[in-house]
Amino acid sequence: MLQKITVIENVGRFEKALPTQNVRFEKCTFFFGENGWGKSTIADILRSLTLGDPGIIVGRKTLAGGPDQKISLQLDSGRANFEGGSWNGAQLRAAVFDSLFVNDNVYSGDTVSAEHLRRQYGLVVGEKGVKLVRQIVALDGENTENNRNIRALEAELTAGLRGIGPSAMSLSDFEALEENPEIDTAVADKQTEVSRAAKSKELKAAAGASAFPLPSEPASFEAALNQTVEGIAADAVEAVRSHVAAHECAKPTEPGLETWLEQGLPFKAEDTCPFCGQELRDRSLLEAYSRFFSVAYRKLAEDVQKLRQICQRYSNGDFRNAAEQGSKSNKKQFEYWREAAGIDAPATIDLEALISEMERAAEEMDLALQAKAANLTVALDIERLGAAVHAWTSARAAIESANAALGEYNLKVDAIKAKVDAEQLENLTNELKALQAQKHRVKAEIITNVANLQTKRQRKGEIAEEKAKLRDELTAHGKTITESLGKTINAYLKRLNAGFLIDYKEPDYRGKEPAASYQILINEVPVSPRASGDTTGAPSFRNTLSAGDKSVLALALFLAQCNADPDIGETIIVLDDPFTSLDNFRRQFTAIEIRRICDRAKQTIVLSHDKGFLRLLWDKIDQKLIKSFALQTGAPGVTTITPYDIPGSTQPRHVTERMKIEEFIEGEPHELSFIRSRLRTVCEDFYRKADPGLFGEAATLDQIIRALNDAHNDHPFKGALEDLKDINAYSRVENHAEIKGDPYGDTNPDELKGFCSLVLGLTRGM
Repeated sequence: MLQKITVIENVGRFEKALPTQNVRFEKCTFFFGENGWGKSTIADILRSLTLGDPGIIVGRKTLAGGPDQKISLQLDSGRANFEGGSWNGAQLRAAVFDSLFVNDNVYSGDTVSAEHLRRQYGLVVGEKGVKLVRQIVALDGENTENNRNIRALEAELTAGLRGIGPSAMSLSDFEALEENPEIDTAVADKQTEVSRAAKSKELKAAAGASAFPLPSEPASFEAALNQTVEGIAADAVEAVRSHVAAHECAKPTEPGLETWLEQGLPFKAEDTCPFCGQELRDRSLLEAYSRFFSVAYRKLAEDVQKLRQICQRYSNGDFRNAAEQGSKSNKKQFEYWREAAGIDAPATIDLEALISEMERAAEEMDLALQAKAANLTVALDIERLGAAVHAWTSARAAIESANAALGEYNLKVDAIKAKVDAEQLENLTNELKALQAQKHRVKAEIITNVANLQTKRQRKGEIAEEKAKLRDELTAHGKTITESLGKTINAYLKRLNAGFLIDYKEPDYRGKEPAASYQILINEVPVSPRASGDTTGAPSFRNTLSAGDKSVLALALFLAQCNADPDIGETIIVLDDPFTSLDNFRRQFTAIEIRRICDRAKQTIVLSHDKGFLRLLWDKIDQKLIKSFALQTGAPGVTTITPYDIPGSTQPRHVTERMKIEEFIEGEPHELSFIRSRLRTVCEDFYRKADPGLFGEAATLDQIIRALNDAHNDHPFKGALEDLKDINAYSRVENHAEIKGDPYGDTNPDELKGFCSLVLGLTRGM
């Protein structure tokens, strides 16, 4: 139980709050305070201590207040202190009904959110349900982290396996691999098999030797040089040659006269020679030309030209390049096959000598072919080419023999290729990778990672089982609570004459945390508390319930929750202005329910700005159980917590002297001397009640000032001493004989209003 508030500094409205005397709270404790005077701050202080949440206090730091926050509460279990941003000392269990409770658990403005329903569920199911929910949420968090670790371990193991293991091996297969003491030997043997298979594949793809380019048959050269053109008439030959000679065209030119004539013949005109421009009286010469350059003539010319091109390839180095390149390539293949299969290279030939011999023979034969091209109709004497033809024939035979040897060599290569089997390479490679994976599996770090992975997988299953068990327990608990809670809420709603009921359902377990689920029943028509989309024209929480109805719903939920709390006897129930927006009938009901709570709860604290409501409670509750206090001023910057006389303070407002002062400031006509004299009596009445132990029941203002002079410096009223002296000096003219020269002798209305404001400021909360 809260026994006493010792001090509050720099929290909310309280720059500094102190009790005026050593008073203790009772089982039913009432606080009167005007709006904005710290009632909600007291509720938040008790909420913060209950929840162990210092952020509530830190967030309420007094604006422009001192640097440090300080709270000291005396509980029946010890002292609870807030210093340095945290609580220490005794704890308490409290349930607080205020605007924050409503905004957090029921609605905000006209809206019921998913968060409201989640928080309401936690409120409804109580500590047991909340504990179960927290266990489930904790398991969810653990499961999320556990799954993340599982994925990380699996990714790490898979990445390592990807580099050494066969593609067909799964992670589970890898984990199942057992230690093999002969693994190194097995890996070495399998590597040898793979190397052989890999070599086989390479042998299959390797090329054999390349044959040398083979020169043309020498007989083709001899035939072309010996050949004449048959069927050319002698008169045609004579006519052509005589005409050329007559026009000085007989000088030999390249590629020869006949070739020149043959090339020009297609350009002949009708009546002139195409070669010399001579006029032709008849066409006999042209006809001789045509007979001379027959089809056979042109065929021979083409054959000679092709043979010359062959000879020129030797002169240009084409044959040399091809032969040398082939020889170079063959040397590499010979070396490869010697190392790979032990095949000896064929006998070498003097390639340079052969090429040089061929090039010389080609040069001589080209000269002969050039002469032949100049006079195709005449057979060339072949005897002069005997040496060249012989050299050509010998070289060709040597190359042909070398190619035959290369062919035999390639037969050996093909035989080797036919024997090898490269198809086993893939299987052997996978077998090697499987052995390497088995070797990798027994590394220390892999053993650790696999063990961790298997442990976390096992924990994943355990979490699922634990969650299922907790959820079943939570469902059963929540069902029991919600069934009875709905009935209790509806009983309160009927007694409060709410005009609506509530259909409280089983919780909604969708999402990470369960949420309360209910519908409002108006004339037995269900209305969902939550609205979706544009519901302007549809029934909703916003437009079907008045402000009073919404307050009734929140109060009914809180009372039902308190009623269902099995530990209410150990709980402090705090109600901050619980009758907001309630009519007189509902205020009566609220007072009755608070009386009932006072009977059951460990302590009930009611904070209110309405003296009439506090008087209503005073009349209904055993007054021996009640202590009432007021949050008052008394000195600038200080709020006092002082005993409060509820019956004496609830007289009709128009008979109180303080009311007269307020009316004067507001402009109502009052006798100035009367108002001036009331300044003293109002102050005397306030301070006597605020600290009767210090001032006494009949203390005058002079006596109050003298007592404050002698009081210790930390007395909450010490700061009002100078103001009280001024008020005493100003008001004594109405209570004593006239003093000559007294500056306060005359009563000025404006000056009087200033003193009235000073008195009202010092005595707020009266």
